[in-house]
Amino acid sequence: MAVHRSPIATVGARVGALGRSLAGPAFRAVTARPVAAAGHRVATEAARLWGRMLGGEERQVGELTVISGLPSWAFGRGGTTVGATFLTRSATSPDILAHEDVHRRQWERYGLWFIPMYFAAGLDGLTNKWEIEAGLELGGYLPKRPPSIE
Repeated sequence: MAVHRSPIATVGARVGALGRSLAGPAFRAVTARPVAAAGHRVATEAARLWGRMLGGEERQVGELTVISGLPSWAFGRGGTTVGATFLTRSATSPDILAHEDVHRRQWERYGLWFIPMYFAAGLDGLTNKWEIEAGLELGGYLPKRPPSIE
């Protein structure tokens, strides 16, 4: 039985495969600190502009810019981090912001290359390696485990 992917997932998988085939020098070039930093800045400012244009309320939480009060069509799932900007309607709990701060650091490391890398990992948050790295419980993908009693 064939697996059907969304067009975005298909493009992401193809770009990811291309990236893996080029691996070595090409991947190091697009993720080199100066290139990644420039992409991170561009993504951050584009997301901030988007949030402001839509009338969101902006505040700083550590190194993460949080723009809340946005319409639900303006971002994915409960919120989306682009660069160092988290766009959301109201998902601003400390756990979610800790999860999104990991995504900020992922963007910082990979710059704009993070976009195809994220989509290549798949759109299912439970199996996407970037969501797993950010913490599925913190991000609300899994229920929080009760604290262990010792």
